[in-house]
Amino acid sequence: MAFLRLSLTASSFIVAGSGCLEDKLLVCWKDMSHILGIQRLACFGGVVFAVVIIFQYFEFPYGDIISSLFSATKIHVTKTGSYPPENSSPPSKILGDITQGANSTGPSDVLVKGITTTYKGHDEGIREYNRSETKKKLNDSTDLNRNGVSRNKDISLEKVRESGSGFSRDNVTILTVPLANVSTVIEVPRKKQKGKVVSVSEMYDILVHNRASSRSMKPRWSSRPDQELEEAKLQIENAPLNEDDYNLHPSVFRNVSVFRRSYELMEKTLKVYIYKEGDKPIFNQPEAIMKGIYASEGWFMMQMKKSKRFVTKKPKEAHLFYIPYSSKILKATLSPYAHDRQSVVPYLKSYLDMISGRYSFWNRTAGSDHFLVACHDWGPEETRQIMGTCIRAICNTDIEKEDFELGKDVSLPETNVRDRQNPLRELGGKSPSKRTVFAFFAGKMHGSLRQILLRYWENKDPDMKIFGKLPQVKDDRNYVNYMKSSKFCICAKGSEVNSPRVVEAIFYECVPVIISDNFVPPFFEFLDWESFAVFIQEKDIPNLKTILLSIRNKRYLEMHQRVKQVQQHFLWHVKPVRYDIFHMILHSIWYNRVLRVNSR
Repeated sequence: MAFLRLSLTASSFIVAGSGCLEDKLLVCWKDMSHILGIQRLACFGGVVFAVVIIFQYFEFPYGDIISSLFSATKIHVTKTGSYPPENSSPPSKILGDITQGANSTGPSDVLVKGITTTYKGHDEGIREYNRSETKKKLNDSTDLNRNGVSRNKDISLEKVRESGSGFSRDNVTILTVPLANVSTVIEVPRKKQKGKVVSVSEMYDILVHNRASSRSMKPRWSSRPDQELEEAKLQIENAPLNEDDYNLHPSVFRNVSVFRRSYELMEKTLKVYIYKEGDKPIFNQPEAIMKGIYASEGWFMMQMKKSKRFVTKKPKEAHLFYIPYSSKILKATLSPYAHDRQSVVPYLKSYLDMISGRYSFWNRTAGSDHFLVACHDWGPEETRQIMGTCIRAICNTDIEKEDFELGKDVSLPETNVRDRQNPLRELGGKSPSKRTVFAFFAGKMHGSLRQILLRYWENKDPDMKIFGKLPQVKDDRNYVNYMKSSKFCICAKGSEVNSPRVVEAIFYECVPVIISDNFVPPFFEFLDWESFAVFIQEKDIPNLKTILLSIRNKRYLEMHQRVKQVQQHFLWHVKPVRYDIFHMILHSIWYNRVLRVNSR
């Protein structure tokens, strides 16, 4: 009986075991099927990822649509307020004639007539925006500091109406473009000496330090132009000694051999893509600003757009991307009577959001291969937050301010063009023996320094012709004659460190005397400014004549000769010529880009 019970128990266990085995086999089969499904999904995902990588590596055309799916729409950015404000209203009429007095004795420097808009074939009014609303929006924005550190947030797309976007189209509700990634630049804190006057030699030390310690952000994907820049950098750094070019004068250069090699490589290699987007006359209308003290913006834009050697219509071939705007016209159009420099920032941000969403170029390098040319005093501050990663050629170059980074940014010559049809009219001056005026200055009382200058020297010494604003005559004849007849021309700063008198002195072959602490003069990377100009600290204005008298006649004649030698680099020509001001500005931009390239 016990044996029977044991047999029955064993049989029940075997039956139960068989049932469990079947269940386990069924579960295992389901698991295997699930794993195979995951593997198939993983393979599919791998193929998609490979396609994306291949697409971005080869930079398929222009990044207009597909590339924006993989870059622009996913960018993390510093959140800022939108512009224009949603409740802004169009102006009662389009702006008419806009004039602005020049910081000189010349006529008004800008005349914009009949402002209209042509944005990629779509009509769009240039609006005046509510100042208080703009300020409120700006208060919500986070300043992008020079180290590129910011609190990043995902920006979701949202629909906006035509009245809420500076770049809407055809009365259709559209999606706002994604914001640009302007906070991903590799920077090292710059060597700066706060609270002191930086001499020219110390500026050069800072330049060398910045070059050694700071590079652009590594591109998100490589390109052939990056490799070409690396090759050019290697050749420039190993340039052989060569001073045989009779068109160049070694005495006015720091290193004429390096300059010549870099310039030749620029002529051979450089390609620039120019953005066509933007409201006129702020963007792409150089004719609006071809005269006056901010004319460098218009002349550069015009000659850049006409250049067959340097301009390319194929962005993937470009080494540099040009944002063709005028800081002067931007101020005159949007904030003609305002003093708040931040009031125009949202407009520029809206433009940058648009091009960074439409194309992938800005996002690829965080803007380090883009550049702009802005001569108005507002230029540095209005671009620092949102375009601080790109190369900025600006006139207002104070080395002690964060608005200018020596080694990345470029000191733009402030030129006062009096005749746009003949910018070389009245070129030159009297020979040294016929220059009967020892020192000359005349100008409006912008800033406090000029008032100090006049307090010490106006009507105090017959050798020192120091005036306020001269009586207005045709073609500034009084002013020009003084420039042509003076040994030393005083270039005292106004409201900012820059002054058109620096280039005017060279134009009229007068030795410049620069009284502007911490001003970085144009083409500082290569020109040896102390070989042809005098730098005097602001505190030494009482000793101005004594300092100038200490310059012996032999030294003066040498400086005067070098002014004539360097003059070619500061002249606008209706048709650009080699080594002129257009090519020198472009070369400084090219050179700074080459030395900061970081494609590895």
